[in-house]
Amino acid sequence: MRTTHDDSRTIVFEPETTPSILATIPDCLRVILQEMSESTKRKGKSILISSNSLANKFIMERWKIRPSQRKRYRNLFAEIRKRSRAIFQHYLARSKIEWKTKDANYVFGIFKFDEIRGNLILGFVPISNESEWTLPVK
Repeated sequence: MRTTHDDSRTIVFEPETTPSILATIPDCLRVILQEMSESTKRKGKSILISSNSLANKFIMERWKIRPSQRKRYRNLFAEIRKRSRAIFQHYLARSKIEWKTKDANYVFGIFKFDEIRGNLILGFVPISNESEWTLPVK
């Protein structure tokens, strides 16, 4: 992120979003899910995450830009939010996400909780080896 000074005005250049940077958004989601599932220890209870909150957290962790600065970094927020929605739609179509770490296995069932003006809210349900999880009948 660069800034230049033009007399009394400060021009802020937005950070560049390369394909490799965009590819790390799912890692941010995994960290959120791991932290929430370990802190709550609520087996069977869903964890709600919105695509906008994922985008905000990703931007904050990557560039230290707060959501209150959204107007100044309009293109950055728009691009990351668009990518977060696409990732959420992909996971929703799969209806399940799982990954392994050196300490644990994580498996989550996924369902659509709501969608408000393009902000997709998904429910992530931790699935244990002993239990089965199915999508609710529509």
